[in-house]
Amino acid sequence: VLLVGLVGNAIVCTAVIRRKRMRTSINLFTFNLAFSDLIIIVIYVPSQIIALENCQRWVLGTFMCHVVYLVLPICVSTSIGSLLTISCDRYRAIVYPMKPKLTMNKVKIIIGLIWFVSALTALPLALVVTTFRPAPHVTYCTEFWRDASWGVLYWVAIFILQYLVPLIIIVSQAAVIAVKLRKSRIPMLSSSSETLYKKTLRTRIKQTRKITKMYIALVLLYAICLLPQHVVATFWYNFGDFMEYSPKTRDLIYQIVNIFPMANSALNAIAYGTLNKEFKGIFKIVL
Repeated sequence: VLLVGLVGNAIVCTAVIRRKRMRTSINLFTFNLAFSDLIIIVIYVPSQIIALENCQRWVLGTFMCHVVYLVLPICVSTSIGSLLTISCDRYRAIVYPMKPKLTMNKVKIIIGLIWFVSALTALPLALVVTTFRPAPHVTYCTEFWRDASWGVLYWVAIFILQYLVPLIIIVSQAAVIAVKLRKSRIPMLSSSSETLYKKTLRTRIKQTRKITKMYIALVLLYAICLLPQHVVATFWYNFGDFMEYSPKTRDLIYQIVNIFPMANSALNAIAYGTLNKEFKGIFKIVL
């Protein structure tokens, strides 16, 4: 996970930064997604490996406890924010083809807003994350809510706002785009009599088809890899019989579901390198 995610996402980020022709709105949002994955790979994954080697005990200090604990929710929120923005951009391009494309300045503002909102949603965690010492020489990095019900409310809200609602919007927009793409297969008028509307629509449909496979893969990976953690940490823990299991079993379950978000960061890199022609060519050159 560490090697694949590190190399793959670094290649994507470097390619977009160095090659001006690749700085399209879609590629910049993809860069944002890859950059958030890179942060997870560089900061979050090593900390989890260290914790695993120390039987889930925290040995990196209080400051790193706050940093690491906030990295995952901020970067996961940025990931779904980037995917949602790509979906909205393609939906706008296909349904309203005569509207102008997003300018680079607007794209940068949107990316900045994604990070700002992501940090804002993680703010409650910054207030409750702390190191906990149940015994001498035993330290854990965990949440401490004064009222446990607030913790439950927070994580249910995160599930709704960062998982359920975005995926519903993305699927709904994808359905509309799919209908438009299918209709576009029907022969249009000859190019000489084609209207400006149809020409613009045809161009944007071609652009959308180029990223369709990669985008579908990224959305599916997000949906699959983030679901286990939501099911266990949000619902089974708070509303099920999770606490009836032994501490050893609970730790094992947490370790397993924690692998999925980390794997998502690496699998995204594989999706870039295999399903996008531009990135695929760069991957071949580098690797």
